[in-house]
Amino acid sequence: MQNDALSTELAACTSPETLLATIFKYHPDLQAPVPVEPLALELGIVALRDLDRDAASGAPIAALDKPGGIIRTAPGLPPQRRRFAIAHALGHHLLAAHTGARDCTMRDLAENRRDTAHRKEEMQANRFAAGLLMPKPLFAAFVAGLGKPAVAHLPVIATAYDVTLDAAASRYADLTQAMCALVFIKDGMVRLVRPSRSFPPLAITRGDPAPPTPPSGTKSKASWVPAETRDWLVTTRDKRPPKLSLQTLALAGGGALIMLFVNAAAERRADEEAEKFATERPKFGDGRRG
Repeated sequence: MQNDALSTELAACTSPETLLATIFKYHPDLQAPVPVEPLALELGIVALRDLDRDAASGAPIAALDKPGGIIRTAPGLPPQRRRFAIAHALGHHLLAAHTGARDCTMRDLAENRRDTAHRKEEMQANRFAAGLLMPKPLFAAFVAGLGKPAVAHLPVIATAYDVTLDAAASRYADLTQAMCALVFIKDGMVRLVRPSRSFPPLAITRGDPAPPTPPSGTKSKASWVPAETRDWLVTTRDKRPPKLSLQTLALAGGGALIMLFVNAAAERRADEEAEKFATERPKFGDGRRG
């Protein structure tokens, strides 16, 4: 049932973040996994239905009849992907600037760029969907409880929040304080890259051949091993490259998820030692002949 008071407040919101803050004000006790379908119906969606065709490459997997408040998703979607598709379409529905009907593809549901008007709106819908399904305070506390960064945490997060591994990885990269990046590899190619905000510039992007990696770990254990920094990061001659470690997790279907990690504290100490050495090192050839 639609909540009129909540709907009135949402109508004044202009960003994914203000929408989410308002929703959580009315639902302070939400727990994972977030019940996205009941929420959608409360927030102005009048019906959730199937598209009249299966999802194919490049075909819509979520559609929104914005004036009518109807969300349609492709039949046969895995439950976790369907949940994200509904949340994504709900974001379009609630953001007043996103006018007209929507047909969103798999690529749209992974968009994180803002260089065109279309990409910006898809990115905003994805920010809303991620924030709704994985609320920031709840998610941050859950991740902190898992301990130090580890690639094996990602399937645990995806299961707890009933989202895809891709969505869990993207949210983790957005919110973690660690200097890390998550890289999905399939058939020897980079499929998806999600760096944390503090991670150094990457030398790889989607569609590139994957750098050599050590054997994969299991879902319960993956060891940290040194990585060749120049294979993964942009490096320059005038700056010391950071020490890079990685963990590799085997995925179903022959893919892999890699966590790249830089120990920020160790890098700060190394920089301080290098600066101290440069300052204290004796300089020769500066004396003047009498």
